Amino acid sequence: MTVGRAEITRGPTSLAEMARLTGEFAGWHNIVYSVVWLTGKLDIAAVREAWRGVCLRNDILRRAYLSSDEACTYDDVLGELEFYTADSDAEALNTIRRIVEPPFDLADLGLSRIAIVQRDEHRHLFAIVLDHIIVDFVTWDRLLRDFAELYERATQGSSLDRKVELNAYHDFAVLERRQLSGAWGEKRRAFWHAQTERFGMFPPPFPIEYDLKGEPRSTLVQHELPADAKARVLDLARRCRATPFATVAAAVLAGMQEATGTSTVGVITNYHGRVLPGTSDIAGLFVQKLPLQLTTRSRHPEESVREAFGHMLDVFEHSLPLWPVGQLWNENLAHIDREAGVQVSLGNQRTTSFSESLLTGIKAETVFMYVPGQMTWPKTIQMGWQLDGPAPQITACYNESYFPGELVQTILQTAENFALSTNR
Repeated sequence: MTVGRAEITRGPTSLAEMARLTGEFAGWHNIVYSVVWLTGKLDIAAVREAWRGVCLRNDILRRAYLSSDEACTYDDVLGELEFYTADSDAEALNTIRRIVEPPFDLADLGLSRIAIVQRDEHRHLFAIVLDHIIVDFVTWDRLLRDFAELYERATQGSSLDRKVELNAYHDFAVLERRQLSGAWGEKRRAFWHAQTERFGMFPPPFPIEYDLKGEPRSTLVQHELPADAKARVLDLARRCRATPFATVAAAVLAGMQEATGTSTVGVITNYHGRVLPGTSDIAGLFVQKLPLQLTTRSRHPEESVREAFGHMLDVFEHSLPLWPVGQLWNENLAHIDREAGVQVSLGNQRTTSFSESLLTGIKAETVFMYVPGQMTWPKTIQMGWQLDGPAPQITACYNESYFPGELVQTILQTAENFALSTNR
């Protein structure tokens, strides 16, 4: 149940919040959630107390929005634990589905839900759901760590003292808006204006325009890599004095050049960086989508990696949510109605779920739950490099009603040859 409390602070939204609240983004059904079966002796009162502590420790969970420019923070939690019982697993899943699936109203109080459905004394279905406006993956991991710590203390009978972070998301949003109007903002404005003149407006489209044939059909391709793929990527990154991500991003860019015959290509990536001093330990929405470019077709992978790495350093240093910032600056920096052609990630980007190591003595089994209405990207190829574990691979999720399968395979194969070939 969501409840309202006395307001304690008002201030500006962050630029990331502004992006989520304006334009086409305001209609997104965009949530971060975890649903798990928990087997073991679960202390319901401790769960309730721990979640309350998490909300008091992280002010982003007590945040609400008056407009795209103004937010306020409340002095008490805006979402309480909901508790139910069920006579079967199917009934429990249906109950949790009704909690997970509805979109949040960004104009309402409370952008989190937490619920437990008890099957018996030692088996519970547990869900945490947050709107993306108050969380990114770095924040999600922090909130779960806080929850585990506070649950352990609660089960041991320790008092959970009220603790509101001195370095709060509210303070960050105020600082970011202040910096934007000074030299920090002017430097970024000049950089992104130059990027727009050179490469066109963000996001970078796929170099070839295809016709959409019928309804979108999402296809996942898994391209298996050799067992030593990680070692090879790290070796190339070391010799180029670049990061592993820059190395695999350059490989995908080179694959796009090969598949399309185009020299200048671009991809986007999600960047979760905290770029202002004192923000590394703040929970909230910081993730931004940023473009990476490659402008030369080189016979030597090292040259391409160094170019991609140099561009990555620049765009990460100047990272901003480009569409709302462009509106504030009266600059056209980004299309809100155009998809990027390719998105690249390194590692498993799924959020942390609950595990035995999170709640002591509790066995956890993750439940995948499809949420209707979430955004899809029919004109974007989502490529992920997963190099850890015994079965490294590149995955590509794309709409086969738009992109030819042979083109995707060419990009994947060229990217593998680029990143893993030992004939340099």
